[in-house]
Amino acid sequence: MYDDDDEPEGPKSSFTTYLSEGNVHFNQGEYKKALDSYSQALELQPGYKVCLVQRSKCYLRLGDPDAALRDAEESLAEDKEYNKGLYQKAEALYSKGDFEYALLYYHRGYKLRQDQEEFKLGIQKAQEAIDNAIGSKAKVKLENKGIYHFLLNKMKLKRQRATASLPLRQQEINNRQRTEEKTLKVQLNQKKLSRSC
Repeated sequence: MYDDDDEPEGPKSSFTTYLSEGNVHFNQGEYKKALDSYSQALELQPGYKVCLVQRSKCYLRLGDPDAALRDAEESLAEDKEYNKGLYQKAEALYSKGDFEYALLYYHRGYKLRQDQEEFKLGIQKAQEAIDNAIGSKAKVKLENKGIYHFLLNKMKLKRQRATASLPLRQQEINNRQRTEEKTLKVQLNQKKLSRSC
């Protein structure tokens, strides 16, 4: 009369049981088991943001930042200011190497929750990663002086390299030639000025 094979199989546990089980596994460092528990919990309550953040942490520990980012973004779907979701999204972006975006989300979280030290640390580590990738501000000097200055600097470098290897007498000759070139340039500039007036 009752055939167990025809009935659909229901959940073996409740949502809170799977969530708690996932937390226990996560704290024990069993991230694959925790991931499975959180996934089963999310089957019972899809979109539950706490569970999504926890599963995102598992993905990160298992080396899958893309899946971690998806869960973190889903945890922010209804509440864009959910601080744990913001932090997890920043962590996932940082793990992917998107340091600028990670820094942005660390700052967003810090703006909302300045009492949480993890946002301050995230800002520091993202900024350091950016500095390491492109160099510190002190080392980077951007100039827009055009091609003339670029070529002039290139010529100066060549001259410095050449003079370093020449004997002393030859350096004196080169210095005289440079002085004559400068004098010639000054004279040409004076002629141009007198013509324009």
